[in-house]
Amino acid sequence: MEALHSVTGHPARSLLTAFGTVLGAAAFVATLGISSTISGQVSESFDVRRATEVTVAPASSGTGAERAHRDEQPDWQSDAALDRLNRLNGVESAGRRLLLPELAVSRSFSLDEGAPTRVMGVDAGALRVIEPHIVLGRGFDGFHHSSGQPVALLPIGTAERLAIDRVGVAVFINDRSYIVIGVFDDVESKPETLAGVVVPYSSAARLADGMPDVQHDVVIRTIPGAASLIGAQAPLALSPTTPTALTANAPPDPKTLRREVEANVTQLSVILSFVSLAIGAVSIGNAATAQIRSRVGEIGLRRAVGARPVHIFAQLIGETTLLGTAGGLLGSATGVLTVVAVALWNGWQPVVDLPSAALAVAGGTAAGLLAGLIPAWRATAVQPVAALQR
Repeated sequence: MEALHSVTGHPARSLLTAFGTVLGAAAFVATLGISSTISGQVSESFDVRRATEVTVAPASSGTGAERAHRDEQPDWQSDAALDRLNRLNGVESAGRRLLLPELAVSRSFSLDEGAPTRVMGVDAGALRVIEPHIVLGRGFDGFHHSSGQPVALLPIGTAERLAIDRVGVAVFINDRSYIVIGVFDDVESKPETLAGVVVPYSSAARLADGMPDVQHDVVIRTIPGAASLIGAQAPLALSPTTPTALTANAPPDPKTLRREVEANVTQLSVILSFVSLAIGAVSIGNAATAQIRSRVGEIGLRRAVGARPVHIFAQLIGETTLLGTAGGLLGSATGVLTVVAVALWNGWQPVVDLPSAALAVAGGTAAGLLAGLIPAWRATAVQPVAALQR
């Protein structure tokens, strides 16, 4: 009671004494909370940027995965095969591609004027995987895909080379005319698309009739984290009888790097948090030591009226412990508010670690207790005659 009365009887002095613990506890909670929030953002960034592309192609040209006529659609690219693939958990979109060799593409019928350009045939699923960013015109629709319309999408570089600044004009691929219905400047995936001309899959199949070096593959977009799993399952889904005839190219998931980053951030934040809390303890200890000199008369008077050294020791320990607890509570609340404010300011999802807030309060109490040991012990040496000298 004496300790509580002394603390509440001098609020300004108590606040100044506990200020270091308030800062230490606030820094402890805020540092851990902000680091946890940043770790969450790091995890989310890795999830967003984690490879989500899988490409399935024949393992070798001599396997049964390809037909004798390379321009024909393989069985593993059939509608039934793609339907099995799209039913896999984790597949967002999948579709077939037909990659033709470089062909002459020009604005006129004369093949001598055409520059060699890679031509790519895609179906609706593959176009969703590639997701070109259309800046002029439009993309393919279901009619274009189903009827094999002679239409084309051009990357902006090819369009500039051919001096095409509007849609509806014709380009010639070999000796066939295609109407440009759209121009794109970027793609979500498969950047090689930016170096070629894109046509509907059925149109490319007719164009590829009798051509050598025609390549078939299936492109897949997965949800974050599912690329490796889908890469293992896709060959079996596309070709249940001969899955080894297909190979899936799925980039590795950077789990190791992600865990290292999160561990380093957490370790650094814990070290800084304990340093901050230690600074608060030192602050209380220094303030309590300084107050012993100003309270010599009070302590000597208490000794003169019968208080024993143990009573003086218990009172001062109680004061520093109460100040540490109060500083821990106030600092913990301040730290939580800081975490929420920083997260909301940056548009992040705040992560408030309640155990760390409770630990900050306990740490403040322990800091106050330890910080008061030496000053309290020194106070027991004050003699009653000191009150008379004051």
